[in-house]
Amino acid sequence: MTMTDCASCADERTAGAAFCEVCGRSLAAEPECPHCGTPGGVGEDGYCEHCGMLAGRERDHLETDCGEVAASVTDRGLRHHRNEDAMWLVTRDAEVDVVVSDGVSSSFDPDVASLTAVQAAGASIASGDVVAAIQAAQVAVAELAASGDPRRQASNPACTIVAAAVRGDAVTVGWIGDSRAYWVPDVGPAEQLTEDDSWATHVIALGADPEQAMRDPKAHAITAWLGADAGKVTPRTGEFVVGDPGHLVLCSDGLWNYLTDPAAFAAAVREGLREQGTLISAARWLADYANTAGGADNITVALIPVSPSSKE
Repeated sequence: MTMTDCASCADERTAGAAFCEVCGRSLAAEPECPHCGTPGGVGEDGYCEHCGMLAGRERDHLETDCGEVAASVTDRGLRHHRNEDAMWLVTRDAEVDVVVSDGVSSSFDPDVASLTAVQAAGASIASGDVVAAIQAAQVAVAELAASGDPRRQASNPACTIVAAAVRGDAVTVGWIGDSRAYWVPDVGPAEQLTEDDSWATHVIALGADPEQAMRDPKAHAITAWLGADAGKVTPRTGEFVVGDPGHLVLCSDGLWNYLTDPAAFAAAVREGLREQGTLISAARWLADYANTAGGADNITVALIPVSPSSKE
């Protein structure tokens, strides 16, 4: 009779058993550690319990596929050791709620901040009140400083946020930080619906040369964020009704940093949609695009097609 070893306790048990009789862990086929090949050896922290190498974490790559209504992908990228982005996507017939958050890497537990933000905003955005959803996220993220690891008090968990509520052909977006929302028409350049809360945006508004400002090391330093040390922040919002078909795109700077030109951004989105055929495949294609371009940051992108309502 064929026997098998439990990956957790190494006790030998009959193949086909559902659970180890000694430690109780499932004996179902589990992913192997990419370094030592041990089946099921990867712990919840992403490290292999046998060789000690980082094998991967659940948040390294996540997808939400809502068919023809919406899709989103978040990916760790190539340079960061973890994914500090988070996303929320829920659809109800023609209604879509979407939230993207990017953890501030210089803060403590930025991955916790971003996940907390999208969960808090997502739980309240169903009403269509994007401002209230972002304010709920701010409260939840600020509370992290007083809980969990005491190091959070010295370096408060922080993140950016962009959220959108799509109700038929009406779109409302809100944001704090430099995660962005774009409108990508079927033809022509993309329209950036948000304005970055960043050092570069601030000095350009004061008259600085845009190209020189964007080359400055401080260019992407954010001037507004969610967190206990953020002070009183008010989400900025925008609303519009779609006149022609197109796609609403929400993304973190891990994508738009490689597509800063509006025409190039729109061309990449349309190429992904054209070549891949489905929203989820196009979202994967855009994440791959950023990784191929360097993958210097975590990448999150959400795609929502929106068309004008038919009139009788």
